[in-house]
Amino acid sequence: MNDFGLSFFLFTAAAAPADLPPLQFAIQVVEQRIIIRIPLRRPLRQPRSRAQPALVWRETEAASCQPAQQIAQARFTRPGIIDFLMRDRRVVRARLDNDCVNLGYYSSFYLVPGDDGRVCVDRDLVQSRAGGQCAISDFRTLQAQRAR
Repeated sequence: MNDFGLSFFLFTAAAAPADLPPLQFAIQVVEQRIIIRIPLRRPLRQPRSRAQPALVWRETEAASCQPAQQIAQARFTRPGIIDFLMRDRRVVRARLDNDCVNLGYYSSFYLVPGDDGRVCVDRDLVQSRAGGQCAISDFRTLQAQRAR
């Protein structure tokens, strides 16, 4: 406690009438950690009709940080890759570090966004329910195009 705070405390304690209880001070520290559980989206196995053309996904550049609250669903498409379906109907692909190929084995995972509420490349981690964690190395936006 600095000198001012100590002298203020002594002054107020001495100036208080005798019938009042003594002053009590307490400090409470509150920390908050937000962990978002992302449900996995299982692909539906439906036969394609001949009338519907096949789609090809083209990857384009994406921002290195994505808003965590915009993630609606996720899907492991192949080892080391997670596709996020965003609430604004975009599909964002997250590439994980090379040592994270077995993360898709588990049924779900957790994202721990930063204090700014975003999930960023080379900063935030994908954590499996079994305890493993992987860094996100890149984000790409997927755009659907009809196959020729």
